[in-house]
Amino acid sequence: MALIEATYAMTSVQIPIFLRWLGADVAQVGLYFSLSAIVPLILLVLGGWLSDSLGRLKAYALGSLAGVLAYAFFAVARSWEMALAGPAFVAIAAALIRPSTRAYLADTTRPERRGRVFGTAETIANVTWIFGGPLGGLLAQSLGFAWLFAASGLAYALAAGVVLILARSERQASEIHLERPSLASLRVSLLEMGALILSGGLMTWLLITDGVRDIAVDMSFNLMPVYLSDVWGFTRQQIGLLDGVFGLVLVAASYPGGWLADKASERVALVSGLIAVLASRLSFILATGFWGFAFSWSLLAISVALINPAMQSLISKGVPARLRGISYGLLATSWGLLSLPSPWIGGLLWTHFGPQAPFLATVALGSLALLPAWRKLVVPKEATEQPEATPHPLA
Repeated sequence: MALIEATYAMTSVQIPIFLRWLGADVAQVGLYFSLSAIVPLILLVLGGWLSDSLGRLKAYALGSLAGVLAYAFFAVARSWEMALAGPAFVAIAAALIRPSTRAYLADTTRPERRGRVFGTAETIANVTWIFGGPLGGLLAQSLGFAWLFAASGLAYALAAGVVLILARSERQASEIHLERPSLASLRVSLLEMGALILSGGLMTWLLITDGVRDIAVDMSFNLMPVYLSDVWGFTRQQIGLLDGVFGLVLVAASYPGGWLADKASERVALVSGLIAVLASRLSFILATGFWGFAFSWSLLAISVALINPAMQSLISKGVPARLRGISYGLLATSWGLLSLPSPWIGGLLWTHFGPQAPFLATVALGSLALLPAWRKLVVPKEATEQPEATPHPLA
């Protein structure tokens, strides 16, 4: 998990700058991220289903190999259009890795400790954000983007090796209801998930809340490094240092975020995280120097630390164990069709109304997610009483 997370830490804020370096204008940067979201929209549910069918570690290993290919395409890209091949393979990697990781943790832990387990896992993985952002900025600034992408591909290759060793040596007692993938089993899983989504219960409102948040956040997220570079003149290394601040705060806040989900409720943690992300965007457009932006990045880290364990715990309690992989993939997809044009819309808002417009739009639209999150995101009593898989001895 830490090796994979290191690739995102090193590259997430550098890719928009890389696109500008390739000659893309701001509107084209927004369009790039809208186009690159198409493949995840298609693959995340399939990746979760393959995790349920093949097994968590096998799916994880396949995803790691796809990540190696992704950064190879980034390294050889000579235009922003050519660079679109990179996120397509990143999407394949994420579609297999993220549902597998979360479902594996849910399969092997007790419900009453699940928020803290997810928070601990996030902490371990997110340690890489402390050094990943600054390291990515240093590589891009000193050696060039090709070396940055080569290092990211190497991290994926190491992760694939580790997981292949684990898959061979471990009997995977936590693996449940494994079967050979087939169109018939995919159809059954999709029908069961459809029934849960349309029931008007927890999964319905979880998808609505997460969908509204996705639409709002995607309008401005990928424009943050562009704003720092174009408006404030920050160097690649300075932008990487801000990601280091993000990593420090994220590591410090991840376990408390999981603890809050367990002790207060997932709903309290989720709403608190939504408030933090809105405050992050407001402070971002009001900041006037490095430490002002560092404060905004810190609020963003706190929001992630609060939202992620709560979301993952809610899903694990609200769906049957045999559907966990596909449900985690579905949540990541959520309102993908509606949020797909959000980065492009953010770029247009920047072009026509000024650099601060996308961030104000995020705050206005994101506020709409607060009410359904507070009123509807409650775990049904019967879900907390359903039989669970045998916990891992260390869990």
